[in-house]
Amino acid sequence: MRCFQNVAKHLSADGCFLIEAYEPAFLVRLQNSQYVEAESIEMDEVWLDVLRHDGATQTIEESHVSLSARGIRLNPVVQRYAWPSELDLMARIAGLRLHNRWGGWSRERSHPQALCMCRCLSGEV
Repeated sequence: MRCFQNVAKHLSADGCFLIEAYEPAFLVRLQNSQYVEAESIEMDEVWLDVLRHDGATQTIEESHVSLSARGIRLNPVVQRYAWPSELDLMARIAGLRLHNRWGGWSRERSHPQALCMCRCLSGEV
Protein backbone atom coordinates (compact mmCIF):
# COMPACT_ATOMS: atom_id res chain seq x y z
CA MET A 1 0.00 0.00 0.00
CA ARG A 2 2.84 2.40 0.84
CA CYS A 3 4.34 1.84 -2.61
CA PHE A 4 1.09 2.91 -4.31
CA GLN A 5 0.73 5.91 -2.02
CA ASN A 6 4.31 6.99 -2.75
CA VAL A 7 3.73 6.63 -6.49
CA ALA A 8 0.53 8.69 -6.26
CA LYS A 9 2.46 11.40 -4.40
CA HIS A 10 5.18 11.64 -7.07
CA LEU A 11 3.33 10.80 -10.29
CA SER A 12 2.65 13.75 -12.59
CA ALA A 13 -0.83 14.15 -14.09
CA ASP A 14 0.36 12.75 -17.42
CA GLY A 15 2.62 10.09 -15.84
CA CYS A 16 2.07 6.35 -15.83
CA PHE A 17 2.86 3.71 -13.20
CA LEU A 18 3.15 0.35 -14.97
CA ILE A 19 2.73 -2.90 -13.06
CA GLU A 20 3.38 -6.37 -14.42
CA ALA A 21 1.24 -8.93 -12.61
CA TYR A 22 0.04 -12.46 -13.09
CA GLU A 23 -2.75 -14.61 -11.77
CA PRO A 24 -1.11 -17.54 -10.00
CA ALA A 25 -3.56 -19.93 -11.69
CA PHE A 26 -1.14 -22.85 -11.25
CA LEU A 27 -2.10 -22.95 -7.56
CA VAL A 28 -5.16 -25.06 -8.40
CA ARG A 29 -2.82 -27.87 -9.54
CA LEU A 30 -1.11 -28.15 -6.16
CA GLN A 31 -1.66 -31.18 -3.96
CA ASN A 32 -1.33 -30.53 -0.23
CA SER A 33 -0.22 -26.98 -1.11
CA GLN A 34 2.98 -28.21 -2.76
CA TYR A 35 4.44 -29.83 -5.85
CA VAL A 36 7.57 -31.41 -7.23
CA GLU A 37 8.25 -31.37 -10.96
CA ALA A 38 11.15 -32.71 -12.97
CA GLU A 39 12.16 -29.79 -15.20
CA SER A 40 15.03 -31.57 -16.93
CA ILE A 41 16.33 -35.12 -16.85
CA GLU A 42 19.73 -35.75 -18.43
CA MET A 43 22.22 -38.59 -18.04
CA ASP A 44 24.49 -36.55 -15.77
CA GLU A 45 22.10 -34.05 -14.16
CA VAL A 46 18.51 -33.71 -13.00
CA TRP A 47 16.72 -30.40 -12.40
CA LEU A 48 13.72 -30.37 -10.07
CA ASP A 49 11.31 -27.60 -9.24
CA VAL A 50 9.86 -27.89 -5.73
CA LEU A 51 7.29 -25.51 -4.33
CA ARG A 52 5.29 -24.95 -1.16
CA HIS A 53 2.35 -22.54 -1.01
CA ASP A 54 0.81 -20.80 2.01
CA GLY A 55 -2.55 -19.34 1.01
CA ALA A 56 -3.05 -17.49 4.31
CA THR A 57 0.11 -15.41 3.84
CA GLN A 58 -0.02 -15.52 0.02
CA THR A 59 3.56 -16.75 -0.13
CA ILE A 60 5.30 -19.25 -2.37
CA GLU A 61 8.57 -20.86 -1.32
CA GLU A 62 10.22 -22.47 -4.31
CA SER A 63 13.58 -24.02 -5.02
CA HIS A 64 15.16 -25.09 -8.28
CA VAL A 65 17.25 -28.12 -7.37
CA SER A 66 20.14 -29.55 -9.38
CA LEU A 67 21.27 -33.11 -8.66
CA SER A 68 24.50 -34.29 -10.28
CA ALA A 69 27.82 -35.98 -9.59
CA ARG A 70 29.09 -32.51 -8.58
CA GLY A 71 26.57 -32.49 -5.74
CA ILE A 72 23.24 -30.87 -4.90
CA ARG A 73 22.62 -27.20 -5.67
CA LEU A 74 19.60 -25.29 -4.34
CA ASN A 75 18.38 -22.06 -5.90
CA PRO A 76 15.63 -20.82 -3.57
CA VAL A 77 13.03 -18.20 -4.46
CA VAL A 78 10.46 -16.73 -2.04
CA GLN A 79 7.52 -14.73 -3.41
CA ARG A 80 4.75 -12.79 -1.74
CA TYR A 81 2.02 -12.37 -4.31
CA ALA A 82 -1.03 -10.15 -4.60
CA TRP A 83 -3.95 -10.95 -6.85
CA PRO A 84 -4.50 -8.46 -9.70
CA SER A 85 -7.79 -7.41 -8.09
CA GLU A 86 -5.86 -6.53 -4.90
CA LEU A 87 -3.45 -4.39 -6.94
CA ASP A 88 -6.42 -2.58 -8.50
CA LEU A 89 -7.90 -1.91 -5.04
CA MET A 90 -4.61 -0.63 -3.61
CA ALA A 91 -4.26 1.70 -6.59
CA ARG A 92 -7.78 3.04 -6.15
CA ILE A 93 -7.28 3.62 -2.41
CA ALA A 94 -4.05 5.52 -3.20
CA GLY A 95 -5.95 7.79 -5.59
CA LEU A 96 -4.73 6.26 -8.84
CA ARG A 97 -7.03 5.24 -11.66
CA LEU A 98 -6.71 2.44 -14.18
CA HIS A 99 -5.80 3.90 -17.54
CA ASN A 100 -5.16 0.70 -19.55
CA ARG A 101 -4.94 -3.04 -18.99
CA TRP A 102 -3.03 -5.30 -21.38
CA GLY A 103 -2.28 -8.99 -21.60
CA GLY A 104 1.46 -8.44 -22.12
CA TRP A 105 4.24 -6.00 -22.94
CA SER A 106 3.13 -5.76 -26.59
CA ARG A 107 -0.28 -4.48 -25.46
CA GLU A 108 -2.07 -7.73 -26.25
CA ARG A 109 -5.71 -7.94 -25.26
CA SER A 110 -6.05 -8.77 -21.57
CA HIS A 111 -7.75 -12.06 -20.75
CA PRO A 112 -7.86 -14.36 -17.70
CA GLN A 113 -5.33 -16.83 -19.15
CA ALA A 114 -2.72 -14.14 -19.90
CA LEU A 115 0.67 -15.01 -18.41
CA CYS A 116 1.40 -11.34 -17.86
CA MET A 117 -1.04 -8.51 -17.25
CA CYS A 118 0.23 -4.97 -17.49
CA ARG A 119 -1.69 -2.17 -15.80
CA CYS A 120 -1.00 1.46 -16.56
CA LEU A 121 -2.16 3.59 -13.64
CA SER A 122 -2.29 7.34 -13.77
CA GLY A 123 -2.95 10.10 -11.27
CA GLU A 124 -6.37 11.59 -10.79
CA VAL A 125 -7.16 14.29 -13.32
